[in-house]
Amino acid sequence: MASKNETGYELIQLFEKLCDKHTKFFVPDPPRQDKIAESLVKHFDYNELELAIETFVRDSGGTVLVFDFAMRARDIIQKSKFEEQSRKKFRDIVEKTRQRMEES
Repeated sequence: MASKNETGYELIQLFEKLCDKHTKFFVPDPPRQDKIAESLVKHFDYNELELAIETFVRDSGGTVLVFDFAMRARDIIQKSKFEEQSRKKFRDIVEKTRQRMEES
C-alpha cells in the first residue's frame, strides 16, 4: 500500500527527522526496527503513516521507539486521520466565514 515504493529505511528516517523537529530522543533498535518498519510500509498507506508518526512523536513523552509506534499503529493512524479531517473542516468553516464577511 506504499504510495511511491517507500521503504522501511525511509520510514525510519522520517522517525529520526520528526524526533529532531519535536526535540524527542529517537532510540535506535536494529535489526528489529528494520523489520517492523518494512512491515508497516507494507501494510499501511505511507501518507497515513506520515501523519500518524507526526502525531506519535509530537505526543510522546521524550523517547521514541519504532516498536512502540507499531504496537499502536492502527489506533494512532485512525486518530491522526480524524484530527486531520477536523482541521480541514475548521479551515473550511473559517474560509466560508471570511467569504461571507467580504460579501457583506
